Amino acid sequence: MMRKAGASLVKLSVYLFLSGLFLTSAELIKLALIPALMLILPSGVRVKAVREEWDEKVSVGGVFSVNILLEVKGLGVVRVRHKLPEFFELESGSNLAECIVFGKRLIKISYRAKATKRGFYRLKDLEYEVENFSKSFFKRGVAESSVFVEVKHKIPKVRKIKEIRGKAKSPIPGIDVAKIGVPGTDFREIREYMPGDSMKFVNWKATARKGKLMVNQYEVEGKKAVWIFLDSNPYMLHGTSVKNYLESAIEVANALAYYYTFRGHKVGLYVIGDGRMLHPDVGSRQFRRISKALLEVEGGEESVSDAIEKCRKLLLLYKPLLVLVTRAERAELDKVIALSKVIPVQVVTLKGLEEGFSGEVMNAARRRVVSLIRSFGNCLEVDVNRVVIW
Repeated sequence: MMRKAGASLVKLSVYLFLSGLFLTSAELIKLALIPALMLILPSGVRVKAVREEWDEKVSVGGVFSVNILLEVKGLGVVRVRHKLPEFFELESGSNLAECIVFGKRLIKISYRAKATKRGFYRLKDLEYEVENFSKSFFKRGVAESSVFVEVKHKIPKVRKIKEIRGKAKSPIPGIDVAKIGVPGTDFREIREYMPGDSMKFVNWKATARKGKLMVNQYEVEGKKAVWIFLDSNPYMLHGTSVKNYLESAIEVANALAYYYTFRGHKVGLYVIGDGRMLHPDVGSRQFRRISKALLEVEGGEESVSDAIEKCRKLLLLYKPLLVLVTRAERAELDKVIALSKVIPVQVVTLKGLEEGFSGEVMNAARRRVVSLIRSFGNCLEVDVNRVVIW
């Protein structure tokens, strides 16, 4: 297209020049200079998005659409590209537009893309290139775009949680009395303030007497709390950048949070590795908070034992069902085993990405650890290549 336009300008310039000589017209000779100048330099090209429409939310593996109307001013050949993140695949349409501009012009970018990894993505860059018709001048620039996409894991349908009996007295939280729930009217005790306590229960007289923040604790009503511990250590990254144990663990944690919050349990979250913590709370708002926190997980290094020790006081306060999502054959479970004597523990261990001889070794190690876990609590094995339905 550019070469054809350049050839047309050359022909027009030659035609005007020869016509000016033949007719002895200085005006035609001067007009012949205009196409010639257009071949040399483009003039002040500016690109701006004037209207943007897009799908703001999509599930992993889902397709979203983007439509952007651009206003281009100036002179030259312009190519505009809406830059896509690494984990997006173009399904249809095109995120690239090319046109010849003489003055002002509206162009449109319209495409559909597939999101293959969870996260928040800001598609802010509209990269453009400007060339003259003779290809002797080249310029690059970036225009702002306000497009953003939130990619969430699909929530697998969880019909029930299998009950695998171990030594824990009450592994299923639905049959337990709440340790922390809706406060009743019966006074229980005065204790030291813990993170997550409401300020309306502060006992100011006891606080002044003790010199530290003290709160009134009342007997509570409701279902037992559930605290999900998600392992995000480096060994959870086994697999590809899109399909690995960490992504599957996040999907499992999201499904568990949905299952328990919508059954009236208080649900909390701790991400082992980056220290992200959400204290147990109830309702759909809490599920949205957990789901948002899971979108932001990038991983880190922290042993399971260190994480349990860090949260030990809170765990003894809430007395929740502790759900650990991890690779059991790689995690340190000493503190989990010790804690199982005080609170019920359920370990969700992932499998399915090991191959070859090393895979057989890891599978054998996992089976031994699973047998150990079932001697003190619950253990669910989840194949990451299948839909998670317990």
